[in-house]
Amino acid sequence: MLDIYIDMKIVITENRMYNLLNKSLEHLFDGFNDVDYTWADFNCGWGVCCDIYAVGFTLPGSEHDDYLFKLIDSENYDNNGDYGEELTGELPEICMEHPDITNPQFDTIIFYELFVEELESYLGPIRNWGSELLGLLNTKFGMNAKKIIFI
Repeated sequence: MLDIYIDMKIVITENRMYNLLNKSLEHLFDGFNDVDYTWADFNCGWGVCCDIYAVGFTLPGSEHDDYLFKLIDSENYDNNGDYGEELTGELPEICMEHPDITNPQFDTIIFYELFVEELESYLGPIRNWGSELLGLLNTKFGMNAKKIIFI
């Protein structure tokens, strides 16, 4: 008996991966093309406070804090909302305005593991499409994030 091994390498162009990833996101996450964003929230001890270091992106019909992903200022953002006095008092004036997601201080996307698992069921391991997701989200929403973190 002779065992034959076929080593296949599949090359997907960047444009093709963008289209495949976009269609997968549209299929898996109903309303992906209509994602809305506003300042994210954190528990500040007074209840829920505006996080001026994070913008939360939600699908239509989702709760205000059920984020598909966040765009954050990686230098100042704290995942636990441990900001001290500067954000736990009165509502910061900036929270009255719509966040500017083109601001270069918002440099990192946090994409949640729950949604990664759904994408992996369609596209395979994250190493195949993770970096392309950063480009797709930047293009689709007009952001300038430099990195993406999966948590």
